[in-house]
Amino acid sequence: MTGFSPILGPATQLGFVVRNVEMAVRHWNEVFGVGPFVIMEHGTAQPPPPTYMRGEEVSVELKLAFGFMGDVQIEIIEQRNDAPSPYTEFLAAGREGLQHLGFWVHDHASATRRIEAAGYRPVYEIRVAGQPLPIVYYDSPSLYGPMLEIVPPQWRRSRQAIRRTIEAWNDTDPVIRFDTYTDFLAHSGVTFD
Repeated sequence: MTGFSPILGPATQLGFVVRNVEMAVRHWNEVFGVGPFVIMEHGTAQPPPPTYMRGEEVSVELKLAFGFMGDVQIEIIEQRNDAPSPYTEFLAAGREGLQHLGFWVHDHASATRRIEAAGYRPVYEIRVAGQPLPIVYYDSPSLYGPMLEIVPPQWRRSRQAIRRTIEAWNDTDPVIRFDTYTDFLAHSGVTFD
């Protein structure tokens, strides 16, 4: 048997889209015993940075939560406005739950080339000021299921900072709160230079 080598490496994040982050986090805590979660009350920043849905600039307001189940990061997303996004489309289709698999790739250009050659279409881009490479969501063929999220290598720092914050937690409250992801990064000393 020939060995397989996944083109994106292991999925390092399961992304869930829900209508209520607080209820979802409570479920993960009480049912699965997963926690604590780091919650960003107002998404990545205020005002929200521009993102691009099928090439059109949109302003998506989010509430985010991040936790870990083993080595896999759990991301829970609640969109708080009706701007076009993969999240509103997912909810409009009557779904809640697993929406994307996230991959922190080592070679962004190679990963995006290979999955686009395999028929995946880029749908949503998160472009962060000062960062040369966007976070990209791809539509997946129906036989595969969830969207794919391709995250540039430098974002490993933020993932590691969330992991460290969770591992250092010693409180009884299963939630660690920050106003925005930007505030969390500043608090954690994460830079991308």
